[in-house]
Amino acid sequence: MKHSNPLLDPLAENAVIAVCALADAAGPGQWSSGAVEDAATALEVLAGALSELSPEAAELLEVIPAAVAALRERVDHAPAAAVPAHRADAATDPAVLSTGLRRALAAHSLTGHRVHQLGPALLTVTLDAAPAQALAVLLAARRALPHQPPAIEDEPRWGAGPAETAAASLAVALAAYGPGTYARVLASGQVTAGLSSTAAAQVTGALNARPAPAAGPSRPRRRGLGNGWKGIDAGR
Repeated sequence: MKHSNPLLDPLAENAVIAVCALADAAGPGQWSSGAVEDAATALEVLAGALSELSPEAAELLEVIPAAVAALRERVDHAPAAAVPAHRADAATDPAVLSTGLRRALAAHSLTGHRVHQLGPALLTVTLDAAPAQALAVLLAARRALPHQPPAIEDEPRWGAGPAETAAASLAVALAAYGPGTYARVLASGQVTAGLSSTAAAQVTGALNARPAPAAGPSRPRRRGLGNGWKGIDAGR
């Protein structure tokens, strides 16, 4: 990869040095809300700059804004939980959350999904358009939650195609499970959704609370020849 700006390399090196110094100084109980905000903003700005490398880079980094938003929301509501020395509840463990969500999706026959834990604050789910639409229907059926109107940025996607419509539906359904959630269409045509750890736990609980589809009764084997089977020798 060629660089057209000779100042880029030293600037990037200085950024790495500053980030390493910050990481060395940081520790449990050391972060102030202002320091968290500044570091989160730096992460968001760098991700935005790197996303301009290519469409593929932009797709890989598109989770960063949602992750930063989820982190800010978590710090605003529970500052001490932003930098825990240890996890007190196994239900918030990233491995537990991702495994639980995979099982809940599989229980509702939403196959072909990919669940990734991108750090403690963000979990992503990637599905084809049809399972994504089915997931939106399952989550929207939770009547205890208030109806969420579609976001302005989602409105143009309704009716634009199966994947776009599924992403818009899923975004509306996920909004009821907490801030920092999103759903969008990838270049592959699949739908990816991002959830905070709190939203992931609530989505998993909502899916587990709904009965999984039962297998239909097997059709009894027909004895003799019915309509449409005339002229066929059943003994051969």
